[in-house]
Amino acid sequence: MKGMLMRTLVSGLGRRVAVAGIILVLMPGLVVAEVSDEAKRQFNNGVEYEKADKPDSAIAAYTAALAEAPDYLDAHINVGALYYQKGDLTNAAQHLEHAVRLDSTQASAYKNLGLVRQQAEEYPAAVAAFTRYLSYQPDDGGAWASLAQVYKESGEKAKAVDAYNKALAADPEDYRSAYNLGNILQEQKKFEAAKAAYLKAIGAKSNYVEAYYNLAICSHQIDFESCVPDYEAFIAKAGTSKKWTKQVTQARDIIKQINDYLDVKTD
Repeated sequence: MKGMLMRTLVSGLGRRVAVAGIILVLMPGLVVAEVSDEAKRQFNNGVEYEKADKPDSAIAAYTAALAEAPDYLDAHINVGALYYQKGDLTNAAQHLEHAVRLDSTQASAYKNLGLVRQQAEEYPAAVAAFTRYLSYQPDDGGAWASLAQVYKESGEKAKAVDAYNKALAADPEDYRSAYNLGNILQEQKKFEAAKAAYLKAIGAKSNYVEAYYNLAICSHQIDFESCVPDYEAFIAKAGTSKKWTKQVTQARDIIKQINDYLDVKTD
C-alpha cells in the first residue's frame, strides 16, 4: 500500500538562486595608489549614477576613473559589481580579480567574486572566494547560503548541509536556506531531519506552499498512516492556485486512499 501511494507523488524539490547580495562601495574608501582629483570626481559621479539607477552611466564614470587611476580599488569593486548585474561575467571577474590583487584583505571584493564565479559555474573558484570572504564576515547568512548552493550544484552534499546550517545559525529566519536544506536531506533519505528543516522554513514563512508540499512528502515517507494532516495543510495553503492544481489533486487522492486503507484496517 505504501509503495503504491508513493508512486503517485510528483517531486517538489527545486533549484534556488543565490541569495547573497552584491556589495557596492557607495562612498570613497580605500585607495591603494594615489589618484587624481579627476579620478575621484568620476568615482563620485559613478556613485551618484548608481543611486539614480543608471548603471550604464555609472560604468562609464567608473571606467573614466580607472583610466585616470588604474589601481583605484573601489572603482574596480563597483564596476565589477555592475558588470555582474548586467550579466557580463568576463568583465566582472576581470575587475574583481584586480581588486583582490590590489588588496587581498578586501572582503567585499571576494564576496562579489564568489557570486561571479558561481554564476559562471566555476565552482572551485567560487568556493575559494566565498570561503575567503566568510573568514572576514562569518555572520553573513546570505554568503553561507550561496556557498551552500555552490556545494550543492557541484555535488558536495555534505558540505552543502553544513553551509546551510551555518546560514541558518547566522539568520534563523532564512526560510529559503531551511527549505533548501530540507531538499538535500530528503534526497539523502534523512526524512526526519528534512521534516524539521521544512518546519523551520514554514515557521519563518507561514505561506510557503513549497515547504508544506515537501513536508507532506517527508511525513509520508516516515509514516504514511499519519501523514494526512500534512497533506491537508498543503491543500489549504495551495488553495485554488493553478500552479498547484496537479499536486492538490494527487494529495486528495492520496488522502482518500490512506483513509480507505485505515478504514479497512480498523475493520
